[in-house]
Amino acid sequence: MKIGAYIALVLLCGSLGAEGQAMNSPVPKRTDDINKTDSRGLKNGMWLNKQSSRMGEDGFSEFGTYDHGNKTGLWYKLNGEGELLAIETFRNNILDGEVKYYDKGKLTCVGYYRGLNPAHDFDTVRVIDPTDEKEVTRIIPTDKGTMRHGMWRFYDPENGRLVREEDYQVDEMIYHKDYDYSKEDSVYYQKRNAGMPHNKGRAYQPPLSKQVSYIKGS
Repeated sequence: MKIGAYIALVLLCGSLGAEGQAMNSPVPKRTDDINKTDSRGLKNGMWLNKQSSRMGEDGFSEFGTYDHGNKTGLWYKLNGEGELLAIETFRNNILDGEVKYYDKGKLTCVGYYRGLNPAHDFDTVRVIDPTDEKEVTRIIPTDKGTMRHGMWRFYDPENGRLVREEDYQVDEMIYHKDYDYSKEDSVYYQKRNAGMPHNKGRAYQPPLSKQVSYIKGS
């Protein structure tokens, strides 16, 4: 494995540690444990993918698990500087579940996707009609792949405060609210954020058990 990939994994552990959460997937112990394929040549198990910059879009690295060609579970995406961009949940290679998005490693959004079953032409979703609050069944073409479904919350990346909420049902916004803060509130949030460990110049170091080299011979 190239040194760049090793660094990306170390940075990944660091970013997740700064988030205060542990990686749900086990950390591979050897180079041979990642980027493997099954008997049909499909990606299977833990993979580190790297996308170079192209057509004006920045490059990134991502790390997660494949289930015989399909992304599954949590996937972590980092930019070229090793800063966390996203934590997304997949099922059957489709976004399904909680997602978190970041700006230079700082949380900006938490939301939810509802993945549709690719094995069928249509999928059914139970929703609440906002006009009369009755539960109804919606039939959705599965070629949409996935859709926003549930509450989405947006945060100011500089101070972590909630600035907006949007509630979705089958990709349709049914509610939204913006949060305004006074000057005093802004000063409080700025002081609180400045006191956070990750803003005091303390570089996160993963525990010794996680400081694993992925370079053969190391």
